[in-house]
Amino acid sequence: MGYNEKDEFYLLAEEDAITGLLNRRGGEEEINDYIKEHPDEKCAYIIFECDKFKNVKDTFGHKVSDKIITESADEISKYFLDKGIVLRMDSDEFVVFYINTDKEEVKEKLDKFIEDQKPARMINGRMIPFTFSVGVTMYPDHGKNFAELLEKADIALYDAKYRGRARYTFYEKGFINAHQNQLMFGLEEFSKSLPGGFFVYEAKGDEKILYANQSMVELFKCDDMNDFRKYIGNSFKGIVHPDEYEKVLKEINTQQGKSDNHGNLDYIRYKIKCKDGTEKVVDDFGHLVNDPTFGMIYYVFLLDVDEHIANR
Repeated sequence: MGYNEKDEFYLLAEEDAITGLLNRRGGEEEINDYIKEHPDEKCAYIIFECDKFKNVKDTFGHKVSDKIITESADEISKYFLDKGIVLRMDSDEFVVFYINTDKEEVKEKLDKFIEDQKPARMINGRMIPFTFSVGVTMYPDHGKNFAELLEKADIALYDAKYRGRARYTFYEKGFINAHQNQLMFGLEEFSKSLPGGFFVYEAKGDEKILYANQSMVELFKCDDMNDFRKYIGNSFKGIVHPDEYEKVLKEINTQQGKSDNHGNLDYIRYKIKCKDGTEKVVDDFGHLVNDPTFGMIYYVFLLDVDEHIANR
C-alpha cells in the first residue's frame, strides 16, 4: 500500500460514512491531541442527541432516519463549526468540542440553537419530530480527556432528556445521575414488560398504527412486525374484527365524548381475527392524548380475555 493509499485508508477509518464528519475514533483522537497542545485553554464538550430517534427510525424506516442524521450534522455544523471539532459519535449522537470559550458564550450559542429548532420538519413528504437534547461539560473543570468529559456530558444529557427533551443542561459538580435509570425504561422496554398487546395509533383519518409491541405480533399469530402491519393494513380498523368495527368505533367515541371522562379513557371488549383464521376476544383499554408531534393519538393496551382468565 503506497503513501497516498495509506493516507486515504486512515482518512476513511476516521470519517463517518453518512455525514462526512469525523467518527468517534477520529474525533476522540483529535480532541485529545488538542487538549495536549492547549492544556490550559477553556473548552466545552457538548453532546447532542436526536430526540425520539429510535421511534422515528422504527416507524418511518432507514431513508428517513438517514436523512435526519445528515440534516442533524448540517444543523450542528452550521452553529458550531466556527471553532468547534464536530463528530458523529454513534447512531443519533453528535459531539462538539468548542474551543477557547466559556460557559456564557456556550449558553448564548445553545440558546440560539434551541430557539431556532422546530418541533417537526418535512422530510421525504412526512412531518418528522426533529429536536435535540443536549448535555454540556466544561474542560478542564470536569475532565482532562475525551473519556472523562464524555462521562460528565452524558449525565447532563440524561438530565436534559428527563426534563422534557429539546433543551440543554450543563454538568455541575455533585450531579447525581438519578434520571438515567428512569430513561432506560423507554417505550420499547416498557411495552416489552406488559402482559399483553400495546399499540399507538392516530385518532383521525386512516387511524394509522404508529407503534406496536412484539406481543401484538404474537396475539395475531403473525410472523414478524412487518407481517403484522401488512395483515392489519397498518390501521386500527384492521385490528378490530370486521363485523364489530363500526360498533366499537361508536362506543369509543361515546365514552370519549362524556363530559365526566376527564382522563380521556375508554374500555371496550371486542373480537379480533388472527392471521390463521382463529378468533379471540380482547379487552381494549384506551387513552386519548394530544401529542405535540402527532396530534391526537390513542395509547391502547390489549388483553386476550381467555388467556388472562386461564392465568389467574
